[in-house]
Amino acid sequence: MSKHDEIIEYIYSLPEGAKISVRQISAHLGVSDGTSYRAIKDAETEGLVKTIERVGTIRVAPKEQYIEGNLSFEQVNRVIEGKVLAGAEGLDREISKFIIGAMRTDALETYLEEGALLIVGNREDAQWRALENHSGILITGGFGADAAILEKAEALALPVISTTADTFSVASIIQRELYSMLMMTNVITAGDLVIRQDEYVHDIKRDAGKEYFPADDITVLTEDGKYIGVIKSSELLKLDDRVPGALVSDIVATPSSTLQRLRQLMSWHQLNIVPVVEEDGTLAGIVHRREVFKQRESSKLGSGLSSDTLMDREIRIDENKVHIKVMPFMTDEHGSIAQSEFMRLIERLAQVVLNNNGIYSYHIDTLNVMNIKLVQMHQELVIEGHILDLGDQFLRLEVEALSNGETYSKAMLLIQYYKEK
Repeated sequence: MSKHDEIIEYIYSLPEGAKISVRQISAHLGVSDGTSYRAIKDAETEGLVKTIERVGTIRVAPKEQYIEGNLSFEQVNRVIEGKVLAGAEGLDREISKFIIGAMRTDALETYLEEGALLIVGNREDAQWRALENHSGILITGGFGADAAILEKAEALALPVISTTADTFSVASIIQRELYSMLMMTNVITAGDLVIRQDEYVHDIKRDAGKEYFPADDITVLTEDGKYIGVIKSSELLKLDDRVPGALVSDIVATPSSTLQRLRQLMSWHQLNIVPVVEEDGTLAGIVHRREVFKQRESSKLGSGLSSDTLMDREIRIDENKVHIKVMPFMTDEHGSIAQSEFMRLIERLAQVVLNNNGIYSYHIDTLNVMNIKLVQMHQELVIEGHILDLGDQFLRLEVEALSNGETYSKAMLLIQYYKEK
């Protein structure tokens, strides 16, 4: 085994998040600084390590060696802004699996399959192994491919794509695209939750003369299936030709209204039900608060883990506090905690504090954050919250993020909540 291969094998053995340097590798393996430097650069192209400003070079290869998804070769080429070197006829095919080539060539056999896409650098042996298993190839680092490989790929209609980006960046772009598609398909809307129950709806023509037992404080009025408005159930017995005058505020949702929009409506107006109305005015049905505020599983990422599970496995909850050690997957390119991940921690803390106070149906209306110091990778963080003001429909929650007793961030949340009956 060459010194270069020995260094790559050593990097393979390091855990995710481990820091490495030229001097460290040279001293540990007894090789020259030049050999260590070249090997680290090759490892970066392969997606094994990443250099972060003010942090250093860290092992970043994911534990999962592949990404599951449903993108086509053409979609991948578009999002990475790549160049098709061969196999253009197969671009419209759907990819069964994305395989990160940051492993030994003989280990690829475990993952390669027909219709997969191998993400790899300038490794001809791995590229040939992909074609033998009828997998496409995405070559990172701006490299091309041998003429024989391109000829074979063309004959098999297997796309060979080249990009100037490194393996880690390409995998991140693809993961983000898959997550975006997943979020679009998994967004819960009123159309998914709508139900049609007669005890919430009164048709002034169809139900005229019928005995009606309302199931809520408000009743939805229709006429031949067309939505008219919402009326207090206590006013039903007084219905006459002056129906519009008896209507309360006209609060409706469309089938495309999101879950967050429904939560906002119900919290703001203290409603149990909201009518769902089609564009042509037809009543589709109603959504009930129990469905809108029900706890739901978070969306799954390509790795099979949910977006919340990755963070929740690191969280420790203590009364109105959340303790966490900032892991590499939570940081941005500068090694500081990403704002999106910090917001997720705040939302998780809000859930803990409100649930501890018997509040389960709520909506975060306003969130203001003030960052005082930067939170770095591997830093121990404690986030605690206190309810400052509790009204009939709203509450104010103060959040403070501390590390070693020092304040790093503060946040103020205005939250609408629904009184459980």
